[in-house]
Amino acid sequence: MADQPTVVPQDAAIPASQLGLRITGYLIDVVPACVLGLFGLIPIFGPIIAGLVLAPYWLLRDIAGASLGKLILGTRIITKNGLSARAGARVLRNVPLAVGPAFLIIPFLGYVLGPAISLLAVLIESILLVLRGERLGDRLAKTIVVKK
Repeated sequence: MADQPTVVPQDAAIPASQLGLRITGYLIDVVPACVLGLFGLIPIFGPIIAGLVLAPYWLLRDIAGASLGKLILGTRIITKNGLSARAGARVLRNVPLAVGPAFLIIPFLGYVLGPAISLLAVLIESILLVLRGERLGDRLAKTIVVKK
């Protein structure tokens, strides 16, 4: 099963805390989100549709073990004790990034709250990544990103 933890040898787990690598991976993940965000340009119901596709995108982007950016850059998610992260942890680590788009589902009020909360979440995640080498989502899920 893909959900079963596997021990990663210590010499194979090289923390991908290099800021440039993490930022590049995130920017790669933003590209499909921008394409999906184009739904928001549809009058009246567009932001709701955008929220319905963007929230699951951000929440489930690592469900297969790595997002598009992580696959391209050769990184993956493991637990802090060196085991493969379970699907629940991979989803939990993305909750801070999915909250803002989820607010877009609320008609009218969500159109203001969604972008504001998204901006706040990305700001908090970025500050924590720069200062501590891990995102808020990594702290919540007790995960780290490592080079394969």
